[in-house]
Order: sequence, then C-alpha cells, then structure tokens
Amino acid sequence: MEPMPRSAVSLFLGLALLAPAACGGTAPQESAPKVATSTAAGACEAKTEGACKAACDGGNAACCERLGDLVMQDRDRGPSRVRAASEALGKACSGGRARGCQKLSRLMLYGFSGALDADPVQAATLARRACDGGDPAGCGDLGRMLLHGIGADVDEQRGAPLLARACDEGDGASCDVLGTALIFGLAVTPDQERALELFVKAAQTSEKGCAAGDPRACLSLGKALVLGRGARREQPRAAALFQRACMAGLADGCNWLSVAYTYGLGVPIDAPRARALAQQSCEEGSPHGCGTLGTLLAYGVGGARDPDEGAAVARRACDADPSACIHLASAYDKGAGVPEDAQKAASLYRRACAAGDVQSCMAFGLVMVRGEGIATDKQGGYAIVSAACDARSPDACTVLGKLIQKGTTAAPDPTRALALFLESCEAGAPMGCEQAGISYAEGKGAARDDARAAELFRRACDSQQESACLELGVFRAEGRGGPRDEAASTALLQKACEAKIDIGCTLVAAKPADRAALHAKHRTKVDECNALIDVINVGVEDLNKAPGPDATTDPTGARALGSMADVMDRVAQQAAGVRLTVPELVQFNADYRGMAVAVAKAARAMAKAADAQDAAAITAAQADLDKAVKQEDPLVDAINAFCQEKQ
Repeated sequence: MEPMPRSAVSLFLGLALLAPAACGGTAPQESAPKVATSTAAGACEAKTEGACKAACDGGNAACCERLGDLVMQDRDRGPSRVRAASEALGKACSGGRARGCQKLSRLMLYGFSGALDADPVQAATLARRACDGGDPAGCGDLGRMLLHGIGADVDEQRGAPLLARACDEGDGASCDVLGTALIFGLAVTPDQERALELFVKAAQTSEKGCAAGDPRACLSLGKALVLGRGARREQPRAAALFQRACMAGLADGCNWLSVAYTYGLGVPIDAPRARALAQQSCEEGSPHGCGTLGTLLAYGVGGARDPDEGAAVARRACDADPSACIHLASAYDKGAGVPEDAQKAASLYRRACAAGDVQSCMAFGLVMVRGEGIATDKQGGYAIVSAACDARSPDACTVLGKLIQKGTTAAPDPTRALALFLESCEAGAPMGCEQAGISYAEGKGAARDDARAAELFRRACDSQQESACLELGVFRAEGRGGPRDEAASTALLQKACEAKIDIGCTLVAAKPADRAALHAKHRTKVDECNALIDVINVGVEDLNKAPGPDATTDPTGARALGSMADVMDRVAQQAAGVRLTVPELVQFNADYRGMAVAVAKAARAMAKAADAQDAAAITAAQADLDKAVKQEDPLVDAINAFCQEKQ
C-alpha cells in the first residue's frame, strides 16, 4: 500500500508557536536587580557600537540594550559576540529595561553553541520580569512557556491570558500563537472565527512593529506574508523580511530564509544556501533551525546525505523545544537514521501538535486517519487536518484535498480537491503542485490539460518533490504536455530513482517507448492495492469495535459471535465490490472473501450451538472457526508483500 504523497522538505513549513531569537551568551550574575519597565532609563541617542558602549558604561540602560542588538549582528566575531551581547543586555535588564530582560531571556532559552548553555528556568524568570515591567513580548514568551511547560511547570490558566494580554498590547507574534491555539483548541476553547481575526491582527500589528524597526515583528510579518495567513500572500517581500530578521541576529529568521531558498518562496531555489542557513540557524540556538538541518541532512538537500546525523540533530531540536519535534517524528515515520517506528512517530507528532506546531497537527491528523501507530479515527483526523488547512498550512491543504478526493468522510469531491491542491501549490507546497498536476493529467476536477499538468510537475520537481520528477519524466517520454525528449525523461527518472523511488529506477532501465505503459501498470497496481487494503482495514476496525463476550449480558458469547459474523459478511460483500484488474489481486480478493465467509459461517454455527448448549456442535464449530481464522495472517502477509514489492 503506497502512502499518501508527502514531501521530505515539506516539513520545513511547520509553524512554531515561538520564533526564537538567535543565539545566547554568558548570562551575567545579577544581585537585587531593579524591576524592569519598558521605558526605563530614557532613550539612547548613540548610533555606533563604540558610542553605545560608552553610554552603557555610563549607566544608560537603553544604550546597553542597543549595544546588545548591535553586537549580535556582528557575526564575524563568532561566539565572543554572544558573551558581549548577554553582558550588555544583562546591564539593560538590571537597569530597568523590560525589553532588555526579554531579549536576554531569548538568549538564555536555547543557548548558543560554544558560548552559552541553555537555561530555560532562568529564561522564564527573565521573561516574567520583562512582562512585569510592561513588555508585551515578554508576556507572550512567558505565556507560551507556561502553556507548554518550558522552564516552568505547565499552567494553562495563566499561559493563555498572558498571550491574550500580549496580543492586546501590540505583540503580533503572540496574536499568532493565540490564534493557533484557538484553531486547535490547545488549552483554550476552539474558536475558528476568533482565530482568523487574531491572524489578521497579528499581521497588522507586526506590520507596525516592523516599520518601527523591531526585527522580531519583521519575522512575524514575514511568516504571515509567506503563508497568506491574516494578510495577502507576498512571498518576495516575506523573503526580504526573513533576510532582515536573519541579519539582525534572529536565528529563526535564518531558518525561515532557509525554508524560502529550499522551496523558492520569493527567491530562486538554492539548496546549498538553504543548508548553510539552516546550519547557521542551528548553531545560533534555534531548535527549528536544527530541525530543518536534520531534514536536509536526512534527504541530502543542498549537500551530502547523512540520515544518521540528521536524526541526531533532529533529536536535539526536539529535546530543546517540543514544537520542533516534527523532524524527529518524520525520521521515525520514514526510518531515516533511526529504526522505523510508527508509534514513536505518532507520539512525537502529537507532542509537537500540542505545542502548537501546525504542520505536526496535520501529520498527526493524517496518522489518525490511517491508523498508523495509533487507533484509527477518520473523523477526528480529518477535523485536525482541516483545522491545519484553516491555519494556512499549505501542506495541510494538500492532504485535505487528498482526503476529500478519496472520500474519506463524505462523497469524493474532485473539484474541491483540485482547488485545494492549487491553493497549496501557490502557497509554496510542492506536493500541492504535484497533486494538481495529476488531477489535470487525469481530468479529475477539471478538463484534462497536459500542458498545465507538465508545468505543475516541473514546479514540484524543481522544489525537491522527486515523485513529481517521475511524473514529468513519463510525460517527456510520451511527449505529453510538450515535445518528446528521451534524454530529459531519463534525467528526470534518474532523479526519482536516486530519491529511492523504486519505479523510477525501473523506468530508467526501460526503453523510453515502454515507460508510459510501465508507469500506467504500476499506478494501476498501486490504486488497486490501496482499494483492496482499505476495505480489509475497515473490516479490521469494525471487528475491533464489535462487542466482546459479557458474562452478564451475553453469558454464552453467542451475541459476540453473531457480531463477528455480521462484520465478516460485510467485509466479504464490500471486497466483492472492489474493481480489480491485476490478476494477483483478483485472486487475493477471492481468497480473502472466501476466508471471511468461512469465518462468518463458523461463528454463526458456534453461536447457535452455544445457545443450544450443544457441546459437540460447539466443538465442531470451534474447529471450523479456527481453521478459517488461521488463513487470515498468511493471506494478509501475502497481500502486503505483493503490494510493497519493489518494481
């Protein structure tokens, strides 16, 4: 059974609740500090680092804060700048600058490689001082820490109100965090209408803050613009804002700039640069930068492939911040650098979702729908994926489109599915482009349009969606959507093969004239395998939900046996309705239906014998039931082996 397509690098668009500032430094020891205020110690007229240092040494706390900012921007100084910046910000905080306390808190939260160990407890203390002094960003940071137990015990009753206060007082990032919490009902009652209002407020407030020179607000605005969340999508401007935030010393700004260069969001795709920026972001203390780097390493984007190191880096990211656990979850999901483990993957997706990462919520919803490492819950999983799409996750809208196209919870709607694919494609999701291309190629949701399909495949392939390279390679072999080009077809299929897509390797080795037919045969097998396995899995779910024996209400077990028989009859009937053309699957289907009918017959016979208290009949029926049931495991193993074999 082939899983629903999902891009490796698509994970980068996860929306963390907190966009952490870069880096750290050696935190100064403080004794009896003043209570900070947002306007304490006047203004700083100094512009240069030297002038700011002189004023800071003279007791001007505002200049100490500015000195910390200037020093952090001077990356040529390496880790030494972190020590100097933390010292300056420590003086600003002690001198009564609430924003200085907030900035120092950010430095302390995740630390800085080679200069500062992370100290979340001290970071929470500093955020509380910043908030007490009237700094909205400090209140927002503290609110998130309390919501998710970072540096402090979980305290949802205090965390959500602090975020609301910060939002009301002009911190756009806190509006975004609170909006995400309302979308998913994280520590608050779900309220989609209010959430969407907060996304708009986040963008508008961040616009004002960025215009006033706050790089943190510029980063928040960039995220709104790149996703079209609360504002009109403007990806070139978003990329420029990420660049600005990165240059200002915000490690998470460098991470988002890495995402932009990975996907081509407002800038040309540049995988090596994306990897360098992720490396820089990680080294400067961003868990999300480390998570991005882990995924780039795992899949060889922008450099050598190293899944073991990628998983190790992703684990550090997850340990530092639960909202960054999606990258480690993906590693367990795919078996990239760690043993494949669906239960661990599901647990980590759940953990990151609970910490407010929208992309993780999408992934968790999808594993709920599939029942991978967790009990199947199609309605609940669909609702979570839909909420993630409402939160403007491009990948979530693609996944939602696939669920709608398939008819997961209602009748299939290919037109709506195509609209979602196109929306996510324009938002920068390569798999959205690929799925839209497939829809146009097959005439699903719109008239067949090979030229448009080819262009969509090209966009997705250029953005590291190798399965789209395979589709385009087949198009080039056929001359669909453009001229026939055997050399281009081979190069595209080779790219898919190198990405471990087995059918890509098969097609590379085939004659160009045979590639389309082989690809069609493969797709037919995949579609028919999925259709048959879905029916069987639904039957297993129904069987697990059926009531078991109850000594009080069903002392003979006859009622439970009857329920089993009903389920197995229903499975046999539904399997008979699956349209199959692959000979092996036709035989598997017949064998499975025969087994299901035999189980149902034996179960009913045993129920009848139990009601009649006929010991001999019970024994005979039990033997028939055992014989029928023993057929299931080998048959299921054979179906899975056939459907998962390399092409």
